[in-house]
Order: sequence, then C-alpha cells, then structure tokens
Amino acid sequence: MGGYESFVYEYHKNNESFILKISHTIRRSRNNIQGEIEFLNFLSNKGLAVSNAVPSTRGNMVEEIASENGSFLAISYEMSLGKEVSDEDWNESLYEKWGEFLGGIHHATKSYEWSNPAFKRQAWDQEVQLKAEKYLRPDDVMISILKERLTKLTSLPKSKDTYGLTHTDFHQSNFYLHNGDIYLFDFDDCGYTYFVNDIGITLYYALSYPFKEFENKTEYYRLFFRHFMKGYLKNNTIQEEEIVYLQDFIKLRHALLYVYFHP
Repeated sequence: MGGYESFVYEYHKNNESFILKISHTIRRSRNNIQGEIEFLNFLSNKGLAVSNAVPSTRGNMVEEIASENGSFLAISYEMSLGKEVSDEDWNESLYEKWGEFLGGIHHATKSYEWSNPAFKRQAWDQEVQLKAEKYLRPDDVMISILKERLTKLTSLPKSKDTYGLTHTDFHQSNFYLHNGDIYLFDFDDCGYTYFVNDIGITLYYALSYPFKEFENKTEYYRLFFRHFMKGYLKNNTIQEEEIVYLQDFIKLRHALLYVYFHP
C-alpha cells in the first residue's frame, strides 16, 4: 500500500482485513511504537474512532526482526471502516466533522499520561527535518527562515489546555469515511505539540490540496476555516492568543516539507 517511511501492506485473516506496517529502528524504537499504541488505546477508550493495533499470533504488539544494522519492527492494525475521501465528500459537513474530531483528540489528551516514561513520544521541535542545516546547502535561505520561525514558536507557553500529545498529521489521506463518520489511522507521527500547530497542520493540507477545485480560493479558505472551527469548538476551546500563531505554524509545516522532499 506504499508508505513514505515504512512498508505498509494489507492482509486478510478470518474474513477480516488488517494492515501490516514494517518500520526500522533507524527511525523508530520499540518503545516509541509502544507509545503510539498506548495512545491509540487511550483514544479508543475515550470513544474516538481510531484504527487500533492488534497483537501478533504470539501475543506481541510489536514483533522485532533482527537485521545487520538494527532491527525491523512489525505492527498490525485493524483496517479502518469506510472509504477514502472523494470530491463528493468535500463539503461543509466534512469540514465540521473534521474539526469536531480534532477537537475531541485535543480535549481527550489533556488527561493522558503514559504508563512508562520510555514510551513518551517526541516533541514537535525535535523533528529531524527542522535541522535544516543538516540537509540543505549552506546558502539555502530556508535555514535562516526556519531558525527565525522556531525561535518565535518555541517561546510559546505550554499548559494542558494548549499543548499535548496528538496526531500531528491529520490530513485527508489519513482517515476514511464510513456512513459520514471519520475513522482516523496512521498515528506514526504522533507527538507532543501545541494544539494550534495541530490545527495548522490540518489546515495546511486541506487548504493547499483540496479534493476538488475552487475558483475563489480565498472564499474556500474562509468557508473551510469557519466550518472546521465550528466543529472543533464543540469539543475543545482555543484562545485568540493562540490563533494569532496559526499562520506561523502553517508556514512551519510548509518549510518542514520543503526540507523533507529536498533532493
């Protein structure tokens, strides 16, 4: 089924569909994946429709296969119900449900505590792509842009109402729709960040890569944001002081992807 940083497969067992993901210790540790699974279980117990991990035939949530340079790590998940989002689904109802789901995650994570400190996921400012000087030419202007942006954003205060563990990649290719409801998957990038950053990440993809064309993009941006935030505010609150930084976080995602896809 593809995958940018892992091998992802679909398989069938006892007339049910599952996902098999094979990663490597170069980019994820066993404890890191255990942290993802623990967070998935937490959200599922809170009533959010997420794709749960399932144990192997030996009863392990993560199977480790030794190789010459580290190990391969295999994890299996339930196949999410529903189908991929289409242009027919791309409307105000979807925008609102999308925001409502993200608001539900942010509200739930305020009470989340890991069972083992070793399972704690990384923070947003530890993303390897943010170390632009490691991957770009020394004269690339993006290096200074990123440093300036990070200096500004890392100074924001943190509290349980503004910062927590969340999906951090909630775009339109990471969920299915089933009877109009969202079923979210691919928590591989889940980490600690500001809630306004998580909103910004979703907006970046939804506004830049909608599943249908809009002649008046400004009108579409306003429409999406209005309905998305209407749904979000059903489950969580956000202050005007946080929204001020939304554009900065949207631009940060753009810069991160610039580094990620740079040859």
